[in-house]
Amino acid sequence: MEYNSYRRDHPIDSLERQLICPICLEMFTKPVVILPCQHNLCRKCANDISQVMNNPLFTGGERWQRGRFRCPSCRHEVVLDRHGVYGLQRNLLVENIIDIYKQESARPLLKTGHPSCEEHEEEKINIYCMTCGVPTCSLCKVFGEHKGCEVAPLSDIYMKQKSALTDGIGVLVATNDRIQAFIDNLQGICRNIEDNSKAQKQALCEKFDRMYAILEERRKIMLQRITYEQDEKTQHLKSLTRSYGEHIESSSKLVDAALQSMEELQMAVFVQVIISEVTQSCEVEALESGYDNMEHYAVDFNAEERVLYQLDFIKGERK
Repeated sequence: MEYNSYRRDHPIDSLERQLICPICLEMFTKPVVILPCQHNLCRKCANDISQVMNNPLFTGGERWQRGRFRCPSCRHEVVLDRHGVYGLQRNLLVENIIDIYKQESARPLLKTGHPSCEEHEEEKINIYCMTCGVPTCSLCKVFGEHKGCEVAPLSDIYMKQKSALTDGIGVLVATNDRIQAFIDNLQGICRNIEDNSKAQKQALCEKFDRMYAILEERRKIMLQRITYEQDEKTQHLKSLTRSYGEHIESSSKLVDAALQSMEELQMAVFVQVIISEVTQSCEVEALESGYDNMEHYAVDFNAEERVLYQLDFIKGERK
């Protein structure tokens, strides 16, 4: 450009040097991403270096962990999420500064590096009209349209504006740092919430599993008691059934013997057989009423269920 000689001496060159990407050595191109170490890169450059660092040919066969690369400015190891480089935060502040810088740099300047007055081509712009708010030359103040206006040396205005711009940039950078720190703090809180929730879920499951285990143990004990009484009563009834069956069999034989003895002609023998056989008897055991009833094992959990539904576990634990 025609005004390169002027730009080399312009103080804004120091700002330009701060807007150079350390990879491509050119001014940052949008979008600009900011790394956790607070250094900036063009996103395209960051993506290129990430792919190169994950290439075994570049690393000499070393297996570099995917999703990581080192900042080219400070060698800080950057951990990427599943979105890779596209998950890095954009630095809108730097992008805005680049836009302002490009707009300022695009203003036309003379080859000599100093703009001249539009009305007086031979005169350099060296004063600033405070009334009209525009830079002008000394002739405009004496003979031109700015006669009678309040003016100030252009150098004074330049130094004030430069100082204000520097302060403004400093404020913007400091604000960006504070916001980034706040974002980092929010992300840390999110991670703490996730970790604490995971721990509480695990502890809650363990406590409920303990309650389940207690109820399961009580259930087994109740089932064992019912089974024991069932077996005991069943065995007793089976024993009575066998005993009474044997008595019926014995009585049937007795009936046969009695029928045969009725054919005995000798009275003495008949009477002796009848007395010895017929006098046999059997007493039937009387079972208590409701012997087969098992309702004494019935349980009523209605009250317990109401208590469980009304129980506030969280308040209980906080107490």
